[in-house]
Amino acid sequence: QTVQEEEEAFERMLGAGIKFFNSLAADMQADGRTAVAGKDAFFLYDTMGFPLDLTQLMAEEKGMTVDGKAFEKEMQQQQQRSREAALEKK
Repeated sequence: QTVQEEEEAFERMLGAGIKFFNSLAADMQADGRTAVAGKDAFFLYDTMGFPLDLTQLMAEEKGMTVDGKAFEKEMQQQQQRSREAALEKK
């Protein structure tokens, strides 16, 4: 039963991430943008549990790229916030 619940949660996460990405891609195409912003890729990763490589693959399928450097910067900032929060708890 636990495995089934985990599979269902993964499917929900995947569906929500795909929906968000498709909406983002439509907005980008309407604006003539071709690079997924690092903050958007990080939101998919951090908030929705969407792996970066999946975002990159989906972007590639739509003729887009992902700003990997900006994603890494967002990741570093999140890690710094996490470290600072951990220190505050001590």
